[in-house]
Formats: sequence, structure tokens, C-alpha cells
Amino acid sequence: MDPSALATGFAIASAFEARHDTVLDVFRKRILEACGPLGLEDALLHQAMTQARQVLADVTASIRTGQVQLNETAIVLAWQTGAAGAPSNLHPVDSVRAAAELFETALDAVIETAAGQPDATCIIRTATQALQRSVMTRIRWASEAYIAFLLDRVHEVQLAERRRTARELHDRVGGPASVVTRNLELARTYVENDLDKFRDKIDIAHQAGVQTLDAVRGVASDLRLESRFDNLEQALHNFVEAMAEGNATIDLSVSGDESWIPAEVLAEVFLVIREALRNAFCHSEANTVVSRVDIAPHEIRAWVSDDGVGFDPDSGGSTGGGGLASMRERVELLGGKLLLDSRPGLGTRIEAFIPLARTAE
Repeated sequence: MDPSALATGFAIASAFEARHDTVLDVFRKRILEACGPLGLEDALLHQAMTQARQVLADVTASIRTGQVQLNETAIVLAWQTGAAGAPSNLHPVDSVRAAAELFETALDAVIETAAGQPDATCIIRTATQALQRSVMTRIRWASEAYIAFLLDRVHEVQLAERRRTARELHDRVGGPASVVTRNLELARTYVENDLDKFRDKIDIAHQAGVQTLDAVRGVASDLRLESRFDNLEQALHNFVEAMAEGNATIDLSVSGDESWIPAEVLAEVFLVIREALRNAFCHSEANTVVSRVDIAPHEIRAWVSDDGVGFDPDSGGSTGGGGLASMRERVELLGGKLLLDSRPGLGTRIEAFIPLARTAE
């Protein structure tokens, strides 16, 4: 780069640097208008502004030297930004939107600053290349952090589901299976000296064996329902028929068009509602259990309510053990919110709100 061009680049870089605060102010206003989630939390907005300031520094250094410059140490901050935004449901799409706003705002400022200067075309080209590389590098690293976070959450949910299945096997299968084993052991002691007691123990073992087989089939049915089902309403009715016992009245309905829900989201919604129903059947001692699922183009609203024994959420206990945590994780992974209302003696209501517009993005 010849001395005159270097001097021109240095002058334009200094003039552009003087406009940083103005560019950042315009950028801040634009992302608050275009990328709502960034403006919901001060920490995320601060991270976005810090990133934007570093991008402008990269562009300024590139104009000054005539070569694309990238501050590699800022990549660490980009990773932290992605990791910080993921728990707040900050999707990479929002980062791309913010990047587009920054790119347009910064490039306009560069063009205005370089207009009429010698070698303006070359300088603008260098600035554009620096802007593109600086922005895209940060998006790439932030997106990788977001993906890593989601994979960790999926792994946690899978482990929770495996623990739940283990509990189901222990509670529903282990109990009657132990009755079979115990009564067969007793039958052996009576086989030679008390045939009546021998027959009684064999009958009890047989009945427990039937219960064990039914329990195994029930667990297997649950696992099949988790893997695939034709539609949400039918899957929920099948589950209710398999689980509902006793005198409780079950009122279940689904309204709206299920085709509005992506298949993977539909499966997660089913698991959430199923877990809420399971808790009501197994723990509430309710006379009535009511469940509604309302599907709109922009949102799913689902709730399960019972008139059972209820519990105190502030006491640290819950009717579902790890089930409530699992439901909350699933709903939050979909960008939604889970609400719990329960009081001792007054029943329990669990309600989930899941946005579809955000999921579709």
C-alpha cells in the first residue's frame, strides 16, 4: 500500500472511529425494534453492544492498515455470548438478525465517511470484507455454543427419561414380580405337608404373575407411544385408556389443527401432557381429571387439572418426583413456559404455553 493510500486510509479510519458511538446508538435502536429477545434482558443487550463495538474496531483497524484485521481474542467473548443467550432462548436466528442490522448500519457509515476521498472504492471494499468476516466469525462461534448447550439439554432430558423408565419398571413390574418370587418360595415349603397352603401360594403367585405381565405390557406400550403416534389426540386417549384406573372421571379433548405443529414439537407436547396425566393418575387420588389442549397457529396451550389431594409447591416436594422438572425442561426447550398451581386438599393444575411462531423459525 503506497504512502498516500496509507495516509488516506488512516484519515478515513480516524473519521470512522469518531462515528462509532453514533453507529452503536443507531444499531441499538434498530435491534430493539427488530430483535425483541435481545432487548428483553439487559445482559443480552450488553453482550450484543460489546460485540458490535469489537466489530467496529476490526473494521477500523482494517481501514487503517489496508488489510482485513480480526481480533481473535474476541472469539472467546462470542462463545460466551452464545452460551449466555441459549438459556434465555436466544435463537441463532436472532443473532443473524442483529448482525444484519449491524452490517447495514456500519457499512452506511463507512460509505458516508469515505465518500469523495481518494481510493474510496478500495477502502470500502476492505471495510466490507472486514465487516463480513468479523460478523460471521462471531455468529459461527456463538451458534456452536448454542448447539452445544442444546445437545447438553437433550442429553439431560434423555437421562431423565431413562431414570423415569427405570422407576416405572421398579414400581410397576418389580412389586408384583417380588410377590411371585416370595409365594413360590413359600409354596416349596408346603408342597409335602400342606397341599391346601401350597395351592393358595401357587394361586397367589399366578395372579401376581399375570399382574407382572400386564405391567410389562403397560411399560412397553408407553415406550411405543413415545416413539411414534398418528396424532396427539389419539395418542393421549390411548394413554388414558392404558393408565386410568379406579373411579376417577377423565375428561380429555384436543382442539385446533395439529398440522400447525412440527412433528418433533408434537412429540414433545405429547410427552409433557402425558407426564402431567400420569402424575394425576398415580398421585392425586382425584375423582376428576380434566385435560385440554388448544392449538392455534401461533401457540399451543395445554393444561391438566385434578381435584385430588394437591401439595405445597414451596415445600420442595411434588407429586411427580422428577416428572415436573422433566416437563419444565421440555417446555422451555421449545421456548415456552410451564405453570404449576397446587394447594393441599385443593387439587393441582399444570399449564403449558408453547409458541409456534418461534419454533417455526
